[in-house]
Amino acid sequence: MPVLIPRRGVELSPLKDRAFVSVPVALDPRTASLEVRLRRPTTPSPLAWDATGRVEVSLVLVADGVEHRCVGSAGGGIRFGIDGREIAEYVLRYTPTWGFFGARGGRTTRLGEGKASYQARLEIRLLRGTVATEVAVTNEILAAPDVPFRNSVAFDAATDAQEVSGDGVLSLSHTSAGADRAVFAGVGAGSNPGRTTTSVTYAGTTMTEMWDLLTNGPFVTNSGHRLAGQATGAQTVTSTLSGTAGEHALGVISMTGVDATTPVGTPVTTSVNDLQSSISVTVGTVGADDLLVDNIVGTYATMTVGADQTLRNTETVNAAVDLRESTQPGTAGGVMSYAISGERFGLGASLGAVAFKPAAGGAAAAVFRKTISALGTRTGSRQAHASD
Repeated sequence: MPVLIPRRGVELSPLKDRAFVSVPVALDPRTASLEVRLRRPTTPSPLAWDATGRVEVSLVLVADGVEHRCVGSAGGGIRFGIDGREIAEYVLRYTPTWGFFGARGGRTTRLGEGKASYQARLEIRLLRGTVATEVAVTNEILAAPDVPFRNSVAFDAATDAQEVSGDGVLSLSHTSAGADRAVFAGVGAGSNPGRTTTSVTYAGTTMTEMWDLLTNGPFVTNSGHRLAGQATGAQTVTSTLSGTAGEHALGVISMTGVDATTPVGTPVTTSVNDLQSSISVTVGTVGADDLLVDNIVGTYATMTVGADQTLRNTETVNAAVDLRESTQPGTAGGVMSYAISGERFGLGASLGAVAFKPAAGGAAAAVFRKTISALGTRTGSRQAHASD
């Protein structure tokens, strides 16, 4: 049982500002139990912990951003030996109900993969009297368990490409990495007559089409596609239109932490076909751990990304067709917008957006069993309090 903290000289007095102290604990996720010992100081003092003194000791565990707290209290005095009357130390033992500070059920990852985040601390608060004590913490380590983590969709990489007066087939190389991967592809094109998007493939796998818009005549194409669990490493992404096009652009954004079964929510689209100063959509039912992705295609205009959005891909093809793609964290809400300026000919723009959803995760509820005991001779009103 290795000692995690030796701490000396914790003094709590109602006459001082230090009526509350916080002691960090280097908690290992493999911990099967945690033992806290409140001891009389080794530095001589007439009274280390007076008979009326009582402290509250809280074990606070923060597992992947979720705080769990277990509270105990001890009182009755820790004195230097006087006629054999003393309490040598209080022992508080915290034991998770499942046997270690890990989780049962939900998404888990093997310890050491870097997905699980643990922080712990002791909070020692004076309830009454005057207390001076030493604090020592030990723990019992088990073999590495599966430990919980909370997934949050994160940006991985972005790639874009264009062609002018091509055959309607445009390819680029994109590299994905990380766990629980997903990828978005947005297509922009200008032609007369307008072209639909026949397919977008990633490493030969056909991506699922979420929208395929024809606007401004219709002459301008805007389509959005998604795929979960795509191959890692450099892979070919190919956009195929229903015919040749004067301008053709393709943007690809990959992400990590995405649910494999239900990778996205409901996509939303809109278009403006005349001179306007802005365009926006509102994606519904957006969670804090989502990542929103959009694809806007405009003609002969300058398009500026909205608040809380990060521009990922930019293509201006033949000074006529513009493609922009951005991402936005779910904590910013569901509005994706662009300001439009310098537009010529009143041809407008179209915008599509969707929220990518996180893989199941989250720290399981932490429940602790707690026992408190006093070691030594107890007399008078000195008592050890125990609770579960």
